[in-house]
Amino acid sequence: MKLSITALTLLLSLSVALAVDKPNLGKPSNKAENWRFEQHEAAKGTMKIDGDAAVFETTNVDGEDWHVQAVMTGLDLKEGKEYLVTFKAKGEPARTIRVGGNIDVDDWHAIGLSEDVELTKEWKDFSFPFKAENVAADKKNRVGFTLGPEKGVVMVKDLTITER
Repeated sequence: MKLSITALTLLLSLSVALAVDKPNLGKPSNKAENWRFEQHEAAKGTMKIDGDAAVFETTNVDGEDWHVQAVMTGLDLKEGKEYLVTFKAKGEPARTIRVGGNIDVDDWHAIGLSEDVELTKEWKDFSFPFKAENVAADKKNRVGFTLGPEKGVVMVKDLTITER
């Protein structure tokens, strides 16, 4: 009986350790070079790093929410795998943005992640599981934020993308 309890304890400890040690497929979110900030047509904005956070400001809108977006590219996501995207974010004013996953080549189709994110003026933790579907090969996948439905500031920090 003692051996069985010891073996079970060891097995549970190993399972927890393996779950915790999943590598972050994303890049540090507080480095400007890890983001591609996109502005399309009349929509405009800016991006900067402030301490441990990326700061995205939408300064002009044109009716298309995706016309201002910030994406983390070069992600090696595997078809059919389950992932978890986590981050902290806040907005000024409080606002709704979208976090999404897409391929990073023409037709930019979705790959299983598309969620509304309700931001407040205070930091809030977010966590979104998704199953990667119809991914692109050669690290041509991205996760990012659609920022352009209204003018304002969005701050993001501690972004992780881990396999579940």
